[in-house]
Amino acid sequence: MLKKTTVTAAIVFLGILTGCNTHEQAKKNANKRWHKASAQIRLSLAQQHYNSGKYKEAEKKLEECLKSNPKMLEAHLLYGKVLLAMDEPIKALRELIKANDPNNPSAQTWYWMGVAKEHLKQPEEACSFYKNAMYIEPENTEYILAVVQSYNTQGKPERAIELLQQKMRIRPRDVSLKVASADIMSRIGRYEQAIDLYKNAMLLADDDQSIAESLAYCYVFSDKWNEAAEVFSELANDLEKNKAEHDTDKGTHLRIDKQKELYLQMAALSYMKSGQYDRAIKYYGKLSVEKRDDAEFWVKMGQSALGAGLTKSALKCGQKANFLHPGYPDAILLIGCAQYSAGQYEQAEQTFNKISINKEHQAFVWMMRGRCYEQLGQIQKAENAYKKAVEIDPESELGKYLAKSKENNLQSK
Repeated sequence: MLKKTTVTAAIVFLGILTGCNTHEQAKKNANKRWHKASAQIRLSLAQQHYNSGKYKEAEKKLEECLKSNPKMLEAHLLYGKVLLAMDEPIKALRELIKANDPNNPSAQTWYWMGVAKEHLKQPEEACSFYKNAMYIEPENTEYILAVVQSYNTQGKPERAIELLQQKMRIRPRDVSLKVASADIMSRIGRYEQAIDLYKNAMLLADDDQSIAESLAYCYVFSDKWNEAAEVFSELANDLEKNKAEHDTDKGTHLRIDKQKELYLQMAALSYMKSGQYDRAIKYYGKLSVEKRDDAEFWVKMGQSALGAGLTKSALKCGQKANFLHPGYPDAILLIGCAQYSAGQYEQAEQTFNKISINKEHQAFVWMMRGRCYEQLGQIQKAENAYKKAVEIDPESELGKYLAKSKENNLQSK
């Protein structure tokens, strides 16, 4: 009987002990779940602070988060991004290394490690990390462009182009890749290829003004002024439409007006360069209110007027520019040319004489003085002026013309 009672007591005791252990384990598990949930909540709050640019608040929440769950990879990753935003790349890199699981490497973590290396002015290592990210996600445009930019930083544009061409074959409709390739082509002077790529990109992204603007400047760099003028004028018109859609937003209005002014200037300049002086005047005219105190603007408008044969308008523009900027050589040159075109040869010669020592215009000025003397019948003075012009710039068109004329005279003798 005693033996039976003892056994029964032992069983009861073991049951109580087991119950206590089970309770403790349950308590530990509950505690772990709480810490995990708490860490997740703090991570979400930190992400919100990061998205709002409140980096100090994000840092505080991440520190609390990592106290609850020190092995939380997402928290280390976000902490690294926060530290980069706070311009602390060394600390950021430490956090990002903790975020990268060697058994399951993260493309995003490799990418941000590359960003940290860029901050530390280590482009080759940055490129290596970007490549690791691209290897894991080979069609991720952000990672591809990061490698491309890294090649550019290292002065390796051909490798960047090669990578982009390879990726464009896989993703032929990716606008970002086409634009990146066009940007590099333009930068290294391969304008025709750049133009084709920009035009192709525009077909895939109709309303992207940034692509159209890049195309327009590419036309400028390749001296295709007529094409440039058309694109710039279209950009200015599009901005006017955008302004109408934001009629209550003053800040947007100011930004649009400033950008539109630039496009109008470029359109006017491009029309002038392409010889379409009447259209150039039209676009300069649209700027007259905004640019009324800019001497350079009046010179350019006057040059367009002169090209269009509007001598009086050209003269007035030159006089306006000279009033705004007394002694401005470009304005004086415009006045002289307008006077010459109007047959006022004596006044023109006196005007040109004012800038005879200006190094930028010296050769042209002496040539024009020669023409004035010639029209006035002062042949010796004209000959001396032409000689002076050739001495200053032997390779000028006048120099070549006179040399050829002299050669012809010798042959005829």
